[in-house]
Amino acid sequence: MTGNDTGSGTGRGGPDADGAREACQTLHPGESVGLSIFRELPDGLVLIDGEGRCRYLNPAFTRITGYFPGDFPTLEAWFERAHPNPAYRRNVQDTMQRLLRGDQSILVASVVCRSGKVRDIEFRHAPLPAGCALLVIRDVTEQVLVEEHLRQATSELTAVIEAFPDLFLRLNADGTILDSRAGRLAEVPLVSRALLGRRLQELLPAEVGVILGKAMQEAARTNMPAAPMEFSCAGAGKVRHYETRIMPLRELHLLAVIREITDRKEAEEELHRHREHLEDLIAERTVELERANQRLEHLLYCIEVTERRAATDWLDSSIGQGAPGTAEPDAGRITTDADGIIVIVDGAAERLTGYAGSKLAGRTVWDVLVGDAREALTVEVLGEARSVECAQGAAIVRTDGSQFPVHLLGDAIVDAGGAVIGMVCTFWKV
Repeated sequence: MTGNDTGSGTGRGGPDADGAREACQTLHPGESVGLSIFRELPDGLVLIDGEGRCRYLNPAFTRITGYFPGDFPTLEAWFERAHPNPAYRRNVQDTMQRLLRGDQSILVASVVCRSGKVRDIEFRHAPLPAGCALLVIRDVTEQVLVEEHLRQATSELTAVIEAFPDLFLRLNADGTILDSRAGRLAEVPLVSRALLGRRLQELLPAEVGVILGKAMQEAARTNMPAAPMEFSCAGAGKVRHYETRIMPLRELHLLAVIREITDRKEAEEELHRHREHLEDLIAERTVELERANQRLEHLLYCIEVTERRAATDWLDSSIGQGAPGTAEPDAGRITTDADGIIVIVDGAAERLTGYAGSKLAGRTVWDVLVGDAREALTVEVLGEARSVECAQGAAIVRTDGSQFPVHLLGDAIVDAGGAVIGMVCTFWKV
């Protein structure tokens, strides 16, 4: 072959132009245009005779691989240059034999070009008379790269699908299920592959199907994702909850992503119950605080009444004796609530009983006041809001257990509504 056949490489060996023309005439006797057609084809052509010798290479073969006719005396010799790795070359040779026998229709192999670059070449075979064969080659490096990227993207997408607990459905615009894929974390799929070809709306409760159908129409019309929707389905004795997202795809196809959210719903319901319980606790606590505030107000009122009564008694005593400060020095006062619980103990009462006021607060007045006065104080003072004076029959119990008789006065403490809220017990030794 000459430079007219390859575009370059004149004198590199192989058949000359007359040989190429003779080979072409062997293929197509009497047709002078055959060689021109071979030269103009975008795919590389290699004519192999029955003994494996190369009879013709067209320019496209040299453009694709960089090899000239002198580099291709036989198919075997070219394989040694195009596939320098012996193990890989044996695999390609075995596959090429199957291709030449007609057992395989296509072969894609990595070829080391004359420049040293590696390209992915597709081989096809066309049998010819007299044991000859025509190999058609095409550079599919970019196609293989795209396919590899596509496989990588598919692999990544598959990994994403399997990593999520979702059901992915490819749909027609009318909701017909074209394909189904469920992630590994998905529990019981809502739609199995056995239901391919059915409309998704028909597999769901009627009211859910209507809403879902409108969402699919809206997504197909606007080419925008529809708003997420939630629905419930009863099955196997349990109500399951789902969330659905509808997204548009190409060619009026849709993607429905369905995720079971039963656990989330149950957690939300449990949280709602806890929130209600917390609100009940807050309400109860509020009531308790209101009661505590009422008791505090009552305590402040008792303190005010006790201090006012003590001041009044001191003033009356001073006026009666003609000089201030001459009141009975040993008169003690104990203030209680309506149940007889001690609230306030003045200093004189602490000296007479031997108890500190903090030790008596919270105890009943009957722990330190004994005798016949209890019934009168309970019935008449706390029950009927009347004052009582006991000149005898009442005694005080000291911290050491000893007792001494006292003269006792009991006065009721009444609120603005007239209800008894406590009493003041005034006593002194007799």
